[in-house]
Amino acid sequence: MGNLKKFAATVTLGALLIGGTSPTYAASLTEKQKKVQEQRQKNSSEQSKANSSIQSREQAISKEQQEINKLDAELQDVINDVAQKKAEIRATEEKIQKLQEQIKKYEAKMKAQEELMKDRMATMQKNGGSSVNWAEFIFGSKDFGDLITRMITAGTIQENDQQIFEEYEATKEKLAKAQAELKAERDSLVKQKEELEKRQKELDQKMKERAAKIKKLEAEKVKFESKLMSLQEMEDTLKAQEQAIQAEIEAQRRAEEEARRAAAEAAAAKKKQSASSSNSGSSASASTPVASAPASGGMFQRPASGRLSQGWGAASGANGYSFHNGLDIAGPVGTPIYAAQTGTVLRAGWGGAYGNHVMIAHVINGQVWTTVYAHMSSVSVKAGQRVSQGQNLGGMGSTGNSTGSHLHFEIHRGGYSYSSSSAGSTVNPASFF
Repeated sequence: MGNLKKFAATVTLGALLIGGTSPTYAASLTEKQKKVQEQRQKNSSEQSKANSSIQSREQAISKEQQEINKLDAELQDVINDVAQKKAEIRATEEKIQKLQEQIKKYEAKMKAQEELMKDRMATMQKNGGSSVNWAEFIFGSKDFGDLITRMITAGTIQENDQQIFEEYEATKEKLAKAQAELKAERDSLVKQKEELEKRQKELDQKMKERAAKIKKLEAEKVKFESKLMSLQEMEDTLKAQEQAIQAEIEAQRRAEEEARRAAAEAAAAKKKQSASSSNSGSSASASTPVASAPASGGMFQRPASGRLSQGWGAASGANGYSFHNGLDIAGPVGTPIYAAQTGTVLRAGWGGAYGNHVMIAHVINGQVWTTVYAHMSSVSVKAGQRVSQGQNLGGMGSTGNSTGSHLHFEIHRGGYSYSSSSAGSTVNPASFF
């Protein structure tokens, strides 16, 4: 294109220099100008076609992204369901193990009781038990347990042995109940595993479908951002979240007990001091300064200083999501990031599109909340650690799917649950500070 412009300029300049040249040369010049014009028209047409092709490809990419967004929402449901079913299976397996241990104890107890009762029955035969038709009881019974039941029913057990035989019957009933419960749990486990296998196949199919769509986008050399976690990451997060919530509740309980104890000690000390002052005849009353707790700064405080680069709400879909689930706060790399509220860390470190990130579980007035701090350059806390509101979590950065240094901050009402096409469990962080 540069050579073409150079050629056109040379032709024009030549025409100006030669002025009134021969008709033959003028005709030749006119012909060349015509060809230049034709080339320009051709270039313009090709450029128009190229622009049209680009627009068409962008529309196709947008459609693919919308389909992936829809798949993400479906995948989130399946991932949660698979994780839940795995948790149910683990609970059932634990229950089966406990029942098996219980059955062993009952069987051992029954064996010991049977030995004791055999001795008592032998003694009964020797000491006037001839009136009892032993042959009828023994040969008419299916097993030793049935023999005992028949004898108790017939009233042939002596009063001083009644408790021993009744305890055996009670153990026998408990054993039968535990065995029936074990069978029911095993049947339930089979069904749970069948359901899990079905959902797992569905999940695998959707993951393959999603991978194929993303590969198609990558072939178009388009960067596609998705914050969807892998199955294992999601399962680990759900497990860690449950543990963090329990730890947070326990920490709050201990803190409340400590506060009550401190208040009681302070009241006792004040009473003692008052009594001492009264005995000494002092009219002056001692005053003990009490330190007040630091202000919390609201339910959630702003986690970092900087410019708000993107808000919570509907998005264009250009980056792989049609709904932005948090606030983006832009600032220099290393800008301090603070905990928005007191809580227990459930995740801390590297993870997928979030890059270096921290997740914290909070329990406020009985309501569970989860905060997320993503794209960090450094992390200064660890999973399981309890942090206070305003405590440093690390530094701002641009790790994971990020194009510049910023903090991506999310607040979830309840546990963490991401959706690329809707708010999901998130709420607008800006409404809190």
